[in-house]
Amino acid sequence: MPEYSIALSPEVPPGMAEEFAKRVYYAASEIRGFSLVRGENGEVREVEFATEDEVDAAEIGRKLNLVAQRDVLPQGEAEEVAVVWQSMAMPRAPRIGFEDLERHGLVTRTGDGAYGASGVLAQLLYKIDHRVRVLAVEGFGAVDNWYPALIPTDVLHRAGYFDSFPQFLMTVGRFHSDADVYQGFAAEFEAARDKAKFMDSRTEHVGHCLSPTVCYHSYHQYAGREVPDEGAVLTATGKIFRFESRYHHTLERLWDFTMREVVFFGGRKAVTDLRQNLLTAVCALVDDLRLAAHVEVANDPFFSNGADAKRAMVQRALRMKFELHMPVVDGQTISVGSFNLHGSKFGEAFGITTPGGQPAYSGCIGIGLERIAYAFLCRHGLDPSGWPEF
Repeated sequence: MPEYSIALSPEVPPGMAEEFAKRVYYAASEIRGFSLVRGENGEVREVEFATEDEVDAAEIGRKLNLVAQRDVLPQGEAEEVAVVWQSMAMPRAPRIGFEDLERHGLVTRTGDGAYGASGVLAQLLYKIDHRVRVLAVEGFGAVDNWYPALIPTDVLHRAGYFDSFPQFLMTVGRFHSDADVYQGFAAEFEAARDKAKFMDSRTEHVGHCLSPTVCYHSYHQYAGREVPDEGAVLTATGKIFRFESRYHHTLERLWDFTMREVVFFGGRKAVTDLRQNLLTAVCALVDDLRLAAHVEVANDPFFSNGADAKRAMVQRALRMKFELHMPVVDGQTISVGSFNLHGSKFGEAFGITTPGGQPAYSGCIGIGLERIAYAFLCRHGLDPSGWPEF
């Protein structure tokens, strides 16, 4: 594979290297692998990358520098991570790794970033989902919901998803409604050298995307409705789709994964209190399951324009997003859940109001089931007889 080296100007400070690394693959689809070249003080001076074919290195360099200058540098160097909660259980050496799940036939790879689960892993996913559902329904009066995998494209646009996370978006297409397209498809597909381009030429967007999160369905559901000041709470489990490019890795980052969410609307105080009380309840569940974990202040991976860097800074400063982290293998930790405040953004966008006619505030928590199950098995192993009681 051809290899190239591109200088960054200005250089990326050491405290921002991780934020930059998260975005490299999204800068140009031609990049198949990369490494960051650092200076004596840890600053990122260059990006070395490989591609499958010869490319215009200067053009890719322009895009890498654009991402650094637009999405990363305006955030400023990250301060020390602010931890707001620590579990009673302390980290320890993992009892299993991902290769153990594969060896025991508990995961089946169905494609890049997509895995099926069976046996004790499948049982564990159901058990964790059930515990979080009961927590929401019995503890907070959440109403159960069931949403489709598809979501209207205009709902995501209305929610501002295109302005914030275009790198994750996965759209839905179908064949052109044409008898000739159907008749010749099989033979022409077999003969096509570039099958991806062949498919693109015969499909059309049908006004839907694969859902990138559960809560957008809730905003659509509540559009134009009034909610009580003291709060309306709902919960659902859904399949989530986010294009992770070449960042996907075991069960830690998937294109296709499952999330249990709890979404809440109401007045500002009610929503703020609900986020805190749900955080407390989930942390108690984590302790009950004897899992090592901590909750830290975080921000979303905005990727669109210079204003998004400021949004990330505001999120951190106002503590609008917390993430629940758990250790897995090789000293790594992964985010298995988040606890979010949205202000009145979605109330305004979808016409959701409180009895006084003001835009409702909203918030949500999301627990990634595959991620927390993986952290659980790393901690407790594959034998259910040694697990905490569910």
